[in-house]
Amino acid sequence: MNKYVKTVLRLFLVFGVLVFGVNYGCKLISDKRSSLRNLSANGINSEITEEYNSSGKDIDTIISEKYNYWLSEYGSNAPERILFIPVEEENKDIFYVSADKTCAVCAVHGRNGKIKGFVECIYKADDHVDIIIAANAVILLCFLIILGVVTYIHFAVLSPFRRLSEYPERLARLRDIQKLPECKKRFFGKYIWGMNMLSDVLAASSKRIHTLESQRQTLVSTIAHGVKTPVSNIRLYTDAVRTGLYSGKGMTVDIADKIDRNTLKIEELAEELMRSANSVTDGYDIEIKPFHMEELADIIRKEYKDRMKLKRIDLSVECSSNAIVESDKYALYRAVSQLLENAVKYGDGGGIKVRLSREDEGLCISVRNRGELLPEKELPYVFRSYWRGSNAADKEGSGIGLYVVHETAKALGGSAAARRIEETSEMEFVIYIEKA
Repeated sequence: MNKYVKTVLRLFLVFGVLVFGVNYGCKLISDKRSSLRNLSANGINSEITEEYNSSGKDIDTIISEKYNYWLSEYGSNAPERILFIPVEEENKDIFYVSADKTCAVCAVHGRNGKIKGFVECIYKADDHVDIIIAANAVILLCFLIILGVVTYIHFAVLSPFRRLSEYPERLARLRDIQKLPECKKRFFGKYIWGMNMLSDVLAASSKRIHTLESQRQTLVSTIAHGVKTPVSNIRLYTDAVRTGLYSGKGMTVDIADKIDRNTLKIEELAEELMRSANSVTDGYDIEIKPFHMEELADIIRKEYKDRMKLKRIDLSVECSSNAIVESDKYALYRAVSQLLENAVKYGDGGGIKVRLSREDEGLCISVRNRGELLPEKELPYVFRSYWRGSNAADKEGSGIGLYVVHETAKALGGSAAARRIEETSEMEFVIYIEKA
């Protein structure tokens, strides 16, 4: 259940209990007050009846004489006024009537049992009803104010913050992600501006690193190839010495062996330089964890939906299964992201299709785009480092993107492949991770 709904329900519960408590408490106080007033009315009536029958005094006189005594005796429960209503008709029925909580009527009987009249005790009106109404109004007002504050905090602060709190992690893991939409709200405007600036700095730094890496590997490759030629010549000389071709010049087999050992060391160095030239490090560590295939599809949709809308390119992301796979979700996203960037760069804008499927206990990711097809003879070379196809002459790039895709798939225990689909004029790139 949504946290906001839970919070509102808790508020309803707390204020509901508060309203019930206030009303129930006031009711108990009111009932107790009424009970005490009834006791005072009965006591006053008993005293009037006893005095009347024993002294024969007029009842109005008795009331006038004893009123102050009753005020001191019953305190706040004493009547505000006491009236006597004489009757002439004979009536043997004795009854106690409480017309309402501010009036009590009791019968006064003579010695012969006849009713002489009624004593009406009039009490000061209670303000419990006004207190209850005022208390309920205050509670309702407090509830509405707190509900408004909670609603404002939820939608203006908490909800945007939850979305923003995910951005730094996504930026750290994915780097090349969609920027946060600009916002002029005082809570997050500056934060969003700063995060977008950080995203630009990271993107520029990443591009710079790739450029420097390209230059470094070019330099290493040049040195490696340059060293191999003199090494080959040295080996030829040592072979000549060993066969006695230069024996007349003082060359010995021992010297030849030493030269040979040095040439082997140079060859090993050259091979190491070549291996270094063919390696790519993008700064990410592989983390194999279980995840649902649909999670990867959702990341792709979320990061590229708005981008493709701006470029007016139809993007379709399909996931045929929501099976759990064991792999690196973010590494796969980066590989797919590279394929999507290439699809935008080299496609004709007619649409891009991404499909995730479960095949032979493995994870298969296919990216198709319409556009110029690579010649069949170039397909075996597309995943080589710094290799660029015949369609890349006027396009910016270093030729390292697909190589990174291939190496990522390889690091995850899979492979990458490319093919032409001439029937639909599409290029398809496939990442297959075995036993994912």
